[in-house]
Amino acid sequence: MAGRKSVLFILLAVGIIALGSGLWLLLGQTPTPQTIRLSLPEGNPIIFEKLEFIMRGQFDYLYIYDDGSVLYIEEAGLRMPTPGHPATRTWKTGKLTPEDLNSLLAYLETSGLDKLTEPYYQFAGKPIEGGPAGSFTTGDMGFNLTVSFDNLSKQVTAYGYLTPDHDETYPDMPSPLNDIYVKLRAIASATTEVAKENIP
Repeated sequence: MAGRKSVLFILLAVGIIALGSGLWLLLGQTPTPQTIRLSLPEGNPIIFEKLEFIMRGQFDYLYIYDDGSVLYIEEAGLRMPTPGHPATRTWKTGKLTPEDLNSLLAYLETSGLDKLTEPYYQFAGKPIEGGPAGSFTTGDMGFNLTVSFDNLSKQVTAYGYLTPDHDETYPDMPSPLNDIYVKLRAIASATTEVAKENIP
């Protein structure tokens, strides 16, 4: 098919190398040797999101390509894996309709994302009521976003913001990051599992 080729993902001891799509994933862990066949367009994703939950040992990666192809990778249980409860990596795929992709890109162009002036934002913390003077609490989630299409090129990270609803929203992140997070969360939730492996 024009503009597309079958991509052979070979899981190596030093990480994950995606051959043929131009996508390199070096995730830092030693995966179980296994072959996963996926079909992705050539070139780099136009939207990349990485969510980091350090204390719970969870990392999520979302890739969206210019033809609407979606690749979602979930890594869980990395903080304190045991033989009975090993860390896992789950591969999921999906496809946005042209209308949904165009709607998402149009939103990103007009959302004010390009007006964010800093590449990194960190939550200052919420004072702990009744706690010692100067004590505060922060969140655990790191939100990393890279967008690159047409005239919009932006990379931004937000860390430590609190969620009032179990990761559904992070309303204190600088606008429009929470709205983008919610939209990308919905896209990730609509993907279908195609493979799962243990991470030694």
